[in-house]
Amino acid sequence: MLNSHIHLDFDNVNTPSAATTGAIVPSTGKDNWDSVIQCCAKDENRHFALGVHPWFIKDHQMIDLYDLEIKIEEEKPVAVGECGLDYLKVKDQNQQRFFFDEQISLANRYKLPMIVHAVQATEDATDLLKSHASSRGVIHAFSGSLQQAKKLVDIGFYLGFGSRLADPHAYKLHDIVKNIPSEYILIETDDNQNSDGLIQVVERIAKIKKIDIEEAIVQCDDNARTLFNLN
Repeated sequence: MLNSHIHLDFDNVNTPSAATTGAIVPSTGKDNWDSVIQCCAKDENRHFALGVHPWFIKDHQMIDLYDLEIKIEEEKPVAVGECGLDYLKVKDQNQQRFFFDEQISLANRYKLPMIVHAVQATEDATDLLKSHASSRGVIHAFSGSLQQAKKLVDIGFYLGFGSRLADPHAYKLHDIVKNIPSEYILIETDDNQNSDGLIQVVERIAKIKKIDIEEAIVQCDDNARTLFNLN
């Protein structure tokens, strides 16, 4: 299984077992760009992304976006991210939108997908992504509505699902997975300490989609390889 979003450089995240055959490790800002690069240098099946997470925008300035571009040129990440909008934890919406918009431009300039964090901001995130015609990527830990999910899939975005989907009572998420094409679903564990919880996520997808677990794994792995150009 390919984990499309796991913070392996975090001290609290366990290294997954051999059942996880690959991983995308996103950064959160300038303070861990180097650590995600080093984390992935140890294993050819780990791939890093570079970006500025909305939670940490307050620690960044314009010059850091310039430095991010230099890092992208030099280090060749598989994606720009983690970036996006969070209206729950971060008050300054204008600054968030500015940093997100700049990172969308960077991703398009370098023809890279994006790993997008969108919390209580799915509509605004979608509008910004649509304003850049060639944007592509994944909304990780998707928490929007079914209508918003369909809009994102319509513009070619993937949706990432983690441990919340495995909850038997997460009816809203189950309904979203049921009603979007399997070709747009990614699996992840994010910063969950149990990095082997990925199998529980894919088991839930298989149950919802009424397919074999192996078929669900192959589909989700193919989706990740396609998006992050890992073929």
